[in-house]
Amino acid sequence: MSTLASLDQMAGSMTPSDADIAQRLSYFDISPGDLAPLRELRQALRPHMGQVIEAFYSHLRRVPQLNSKLQDAAVAARLHRAHLAYFDELMAGQIDAAYVHNRLRIGLVHQQIGLEPVWYIGAYRAYLDELAPLIQRLLEDRPQQFIPTMSALAKITSFDMALALDTYIESGRRQLLELKEYSEQIISSLPCGIIVAGSAGQVRTVNQAMVDISGYAEEDLLLHRRDDLVAPTGKNPASASGTAHEFLFRRRDGENVWVKASVAPMQLADGDIGTVTVIEDIAQRKRFEEDLVRMANYDALTGLANRSLLLIRLQHTLAGARRQQRAAAILFLDLDRFKTINDSLGHDAGDRVLIEVGRRLQRVVRETDTVARLGGDEFVVFISDLHDETPAATLSRHILDTLSRPMLIHGHEVALSCSIGVSVFPQDGSDAKELLKNADAAMYQAKALGRCNYQYYSPEMNARTLDRLTLENALRHAIERHELVMLYQPQYDLRTGAMAGVEALLRWRPHGRDMIGPDVFIPIAEETGLIVPIGEWVLRTACAQQVAWRQAGLPALRMAVNLSARQFRMSGLTAMVAQALHDTGCEAGDVELEITESVLMERADTAEETLQHLSGMGVRLAIDDFGTGYSSLAYLKRFPIDVLKIDRSFICGIPGDANDAAIATAVAALAHSMQLSVVAEGVETDEQRNFLMSLRCEYAQGYLYSKPVPAGAIAALLGTMQ
Repeated sequence: MSTLASLDQMAGSMTPSDADIAQRLSYFDISPGDLAPLRELRQALRPHMGQVIEAFYSHLRRVPQLNSKLQDAAVAARLHRAHLAYFDELMAGQIDAAYVHNRLRIGLVHQQIGLEPVWYIGAYRAYLDELAPLIQRLLEDRPQQFIPTMSALAKITSFDMALALDTYIESGRRQLLELKEYSEQIISSLPCGIIVAGSAGQVRTVNQAMVDISGYAEEDLLLHRRDDLVAPTGKNPASASGTAHEFLFRRRDGENVWVKASVAPMQLADGDIGTVTVIEDIAQRKRFEEDLVRMANYDALTGLANRSLLLIRLQHTLAGARRQQRAAAILFLDLDRFKTINDSLGHDAGDRVLIEVGRRLQRVVRETDTVARLGGDEFVVFISDLHDETPAATLSRHILDTLSRPMLIHGHEVALSCSIGVSVFPQDGSDAKELLKNADAAMYQAKALGRCNYQYYSPEMNARTLDRLTLENALRHAIERHELVMLYQPQYDLRTGAMAGVEALLRWRPHGRDMIGPDVFIPIAEETGLIVPIGEWVLRTACAQQVAWRQAGLPALRMAVNLSARQFRMSGLTAMVAQALHDTGCEAGDVELEITESVLMERADTAEETLQHLSGMGVRLAIDDFGTGYSSLAYLKRFPIDVLKIDRSFICGIPGDANDAAIATAVAALAHSMQLSVVAEGVETDEQRNFLMSLRCEYAQGYLYSKPVPAGAIAALLGTMQ
């Protein structure tokens, strides 16, 4: 709709009825006969109206808004014609609905272009000033008509001015109404709830967001006092103008939601000084805050307290224990061989185990105790308010028993154990960090003593821990510093008495220290992962030595090399072996890789695939320490094994120990039934050798023949045998 059409429509809506027009005429004391003098003078005025219009326009040009428009000749000519018509219509003295509608429309146009009402009044004054002398001249022969004529002209111009003022008033009213509706739309669409209340607290207005937040209908909210909805802990919000507070708002359905309320004074339409309260739904923000707190203080996997929260609780509780002269204890738990679970069943299964461990630990402690996960497979249980250290031992035994019960993870039954170190406040430490460090040292002592037990801290443990750390750091540089030493223990053919092969055995001689045995540094290498580069160095060195002996013209010797658990599980094992053979020129058939029985059975299906790859390369394969694990005969038949090695623990008692003799006999019989060779470890006496020969055992190694010796001594031994 165009602007003129819109204004015309608005003028139509403002046009009063005939009855209202008649009433308005009576206000100005205009009767039908009052306007007769104007009609009588109308014809006489027409020739002079051009002069009146020019004088009128001289006045209009003094108004800046009009002067700019009157510079346009076309606009000026159109307005000139319009005013001639209006003034002629004015003198006609015919006031009806059409006349009123036209005057209202003209008034709206003037209001629309920004002309102030004062201009209207001034324009009519200029018109009357110019017209009065002219009328007086035209009525010179009838002077008695001058006053009635001017009175009629004053009445009708006043009537017109009132109509013009009506347009300004109505336009302003409509603008205010539009602004009110616009503001109400804005308030209604705000995501925040709005409550407008009077000084007495009665709710007067709410928006849709407040309805949504509260769950109440608008009419129900209007029945409340504002303080009933948003008073924080009994405080009058009006006394807290400009402030904001957060609280739990109880919805109509009973649910509590977090909101933030801001209160400000407001003068209402009736002049009352009330308040406007803005209610913001902050439930999502609160959830984010709770998530941040949870992430900062709790372990994401198990939901247990993390190290940060544990330290906070330790510091707080230890301060109380110090004041009350009470004891407290830290139990530092580390799961035994947890990596085996990850490697055999996958990390998802490992995560399930950790979650179940957390649940079991929480079930065996008091509500006042803290269970925390420090990371990996390390957990801490903190117990306080103790008279002495006895409850720590009781709880440790309970934990060992609880965790030893099998878990069903992804259809697999998982047996678990842990090692626990215990430190007691105040004798084992005065603060949280010292107690944790000492409990950690005690846990390592528990592992060193065979795992699946608990140990109390003693000061000597820190010295052992420091020694272990020193060894670990030194071991990291052992290869580059040429500190690793290879020894070789001969293996003899019991049928011919000739040396048939050697087992490569690793030793470590750090600079400035005595030789360190594998029982000390191999576990460290396994735990830290250093066994992988060390194991590769061992294989390459052994292969290179085998080639050197062959090139020196020595009889062909089979080189037996041990593979660690971590080596056997790594994905690049076969590629590493192939590369070592290629780089050294060693024949695959001259190498025998030894894998312990327990390592093979951890992941039997995967182990079979790895063994098939190695066997396919031509490498011989041996099961080391046979009889100490839990081999399945079904798997043994499937594995491409060449040799079974009887563990030294079964050799030391033969032939006198009936059990050892029975086991050795059974292993030899089993091996021969599967067309496997047998190597006996730890042979130290002639009686042991003779018993093994009676079992048709093919090979033997041990101190009866030779201790592990450097590579150079092997040639001398071969010469002696020859």
